[in-house]
Order: sequence, then structure tokens, then C-alpha cells
Amino acid sequence: MDYKQMDDCFIVDNARDLLSALKNKEDYIMIQGDYKKEFEENTQLPLTETEEMTFQLGFRGWAGIWGGLFFHIINFFSKGSKQQKKIDSKIRKYNIKKLNESEILLYLRQLEY
Repeated sequence: MDYKQMDDCFIVDNARDLLSALKNKEDYIMIQGDYKKEFEENTQLPLTETEEMTFQLGFRGWAGIWGGLFFHIINFFSKGSKQQKKIDSKIRKYNIKKLNESEILLYLRQLEY
């Protein structure tokens, strides 16, 4: 992570701050501290770019439409807090990069294009 990105990074250490950053569509979100482990255990992580591309090719582009629909249905009926469901829904717009044992970086997928 270069110096410019570190200055623009929104640092979170609890679910409330993460949800706020996701709602504001922050470009870079750093998850640190004790919340990192809780985040990994409770959050439905999105597919990596390679996994998603393979999935899309297999379904000739329809996977995005049907996959999104199924995700929202499953998320609606799943157990868990309302806050966690919102996090799971909004985090799909981000790529995830594990920086080290105590930090995870989320960055908007649209920044790669």
C-alpha cells in the first residue's frame, strides 16, 4: 500500500464504523485490531475476481443477475443481526486484501478499472 492510499484509508475497529464506511462508499477501508478476527468469522466474503470471472463465463453472463438475486434471498432469511446483513450486502462492492495478521484492506472494485 503506497503512502497516498494510507492517507485516504478509513480505519475501523468495530461493526458500526465498518457499516458507516460501507454506506459512505469509502475508497479504502482498513480493518484492524480485535475486530479483524470477528469480521473474518461473521462476514460472508465476496468472491475473488478470478472466481467471479470463472463463474460468469460458466453461465454466459447470467450468473451476476441470478447470483445477486439468490444472495439477497438467502441473506434475507439467514440468521444474524440486521447490522451484519447490511455489512454482508454492501461488502460485495469491495475487494479484500489481507495485509498481515492484524490488518485487512477493503478497496472498491471500481478502483481497479
